[in-house]
Amino acid sequence: SAAIGARTARDENGRYTDVFRFARTMTILAAAAAEVAAIDTVFPHFRHMAGFEAECAEAERDGFTGKMAVHPAQVPVINAAFTPSTEAVKHSLAIVQAFEAAGNPGVVGIDGKMYDRPHLRLAERLVARARAAGIST
Repeated sequence: SAAIGARTARDENGRYTDVFRFARTMTILAAAAAEVAAIDTVFPHFRHMAGFEAECAEAERDGFTGKMAVHPAQVPVINAAFTPSTEAVKHSLAIVQAFEAAGNPGVVGIDGKMYDRPHLRLAERLVARARAAGIST
């Protein structure tokens, strides 16, 4: 923040201000274009665990694959937020398997819901993250 003359990167509620939300967005987009992992920046208030958990969940939802920590107490929260759940892994595997079974078409249906190639790509990424985390698939 000092590099651009900003007094702070966060507002009075602890949320990033617009310019820093934009920087986070550009980080995700640039990482996707380069096909590298997008790692979110630190949450400096290491004793405010509820806020940290919320920010980790938001970062994972938005496409970050990890987050930097400033305190050892943050590591379990980061691991929990960025490790795919059993349900998410099962659902992603079902999508991958449905595409494979159908000969990799442009779209498949599972339980009355349509999934297209972007869904397949997300599912493949989630399965890869699960395997990297040591989750049996």
